[in-house]
Amino acid sequence: MISGIKKLLDLWQRYKIWKIVRQSKKFAEELKKKNYQPRKPWDVGIWLLLLFIGCDDRVEEPNKSNVIVTMLRIDRIEILDNIWITPAPIWGHLESEEVDVERLVVHWWSNMYWDENDSSGHYRLLPNRRNKAIWYDNFGNRDTVDVNVDTLRWTTDKLSIVDSAGYFYNTLTPTKVMQNKGSGSWMKLYWSIENTLIDSQEIFLMD
Repeated sequence: MISGIKKLLDLWQRYKIWKIVRQSKKFAEELKKKNYQPRKPWDVGIWLLLLFIGCDDRVEEPNKSNVIVTMLRIDRIEILDNIWITPAPIWGHLESEEVDVERLVVHWWSNMYWDENDSSGHYRLLPNRRNKAIWYDNFGNRDTVDVNVDTLRWTTDKLSIVDSAGYFYNTLTPTKVMQNKGSGSWMKLYWSIENTLIDSQEIFLMD
């Protein structure tokens, strides 16, 4: 079963790459058709003050730039029973009149992880802890354990690259063992830009 899961993960990774490229082209075409105009700062989104610092040896004042961040909100994901991973696309948009946002890096992380060598449960990090989690198994048991998230499977992409239209994409990948676990089925998703934590949202993984 473990080898089968690994093969599915490889296929899933290839599919995500193909889908992101396809989505990027699709959104760019839609923006052209709709004669997209940047929103005003008071319309929607989050104001973000980014500091861009040069890489040379001269001492300079950092350049401050205002960027508007708009993020799709998801309140729940309906977990499918017939497949191991339920894909859930999410996207956001950056815009600025002061700086080119293309190729900015958006970093993601969450509080939900799983072990590809153990399909009997999942880990949910304790608040503000990166190395301590609650293990929820399929039999209703819970146990607080030490973890290393770098050795576990993530339920989100680790990063996204902003495209020429200002969009960035992510695919959440909760597994079927994460449903029906009470408080253990609440997934917290975080994102940051230029080492600045932007926001987070809580998503219920429902059966």
